[in-house]
Amino acid sequence: MKNISNNNNQHVTHRLSPLFISAVAASAMISSLSSNAGAWVGKKGTGYTKLGFSTYKAENYHGANPSFIDFESTSTSLYAEYGLGHKFALYGSLLNQSYDQRDTIAGMSSASGFGDAEIGIRYQWQADPFVVSTSFLVKTPALYDAEDGLGNHQTDYEAKVLIGKSLNEYGYFGAEFGYRLRKGDPSDEYRYLFEYGFNATENLYFRTKLDGILSANNSDVVTVNTGNLSNPFEFDSGKLELTGGWSFDKKSALKGYGVEVTFTREIYGDNILEGNRFELGLTKVF
Repeated sequence: MKNISNNNNQHVTHRLSPLFISAVAASAMISSLSSNAGAWVGKKGTGYTKLGFSTYKAENYHGANPSFIDFESTSTSLYAEYGLGHKFALYGSLLNQSYDQRDTIAGMSSASGFGDAEIGIRYQWQADPFVVSTSFLVKTPALYDAEDGLGNHQTDYEAKVLIGKSLNEYGYFGAEFGYRLRKGDPSDEYRYLFEYGFNATENLYFRTKLDGILSANNSDVVTVNTGNLSNPFEFDSGKLELTGGWSFDKKSALKGYGVEVTFTREIYGDNILEGNRFELGLTKVF
């Protein structure tokens, strides 16, 4: 009986070993994926960059804008973050946009060039039982003039609380809540975001986000949908984002690099464009 018991134990161990190894591997993949998400702050010297190329077209409008016909744009964006150490990270973004919009009253209007630039700092307060971070961001119109039509040409200040939780082999979950103080004519904004992501394989991953803005309804102007319709003075919006990505093998020459394809659409809102955005992103983790 003793020998039979040992044989059974060895048989069970043999069967469980691949499951155990798979679970550990899945946990490691999810940890790698979530480390690039909002609430997590990387170690000193580590970072993440994404260069995006996107197209956007809207033929519908959430809210009252009877003279609107359509809006089309192409843009190049850069997002980067860098671990400063001591649980701090620096992050920022740049946008270069070219757009054409048609209106039955104003006719055709176009613009091209750099828009608003953003730079912020984030601090991670805890890692367990879930990640909690706070961030402060400044948006500046330093790269364009007011008459360029590439933004509202004013400065924003934003404070956020970010929460993240690893779900091990089931992925990760994140949430963000903030307030954006906007100088000048535009309304202040309440910001919220919910995010879920998971690895399908060691290389393939998926992510979805609901990115929302709720206006504080304190704009200094009466007409809030003039100029560049992608940057109205006062609006509510909810954008659904679906992303599929591929990270190249760690042992290959492209270690740390990746490719993402993202689809985004405004699924609800007021005084905002309703269209489809497609983006090809090139990523680098270091």
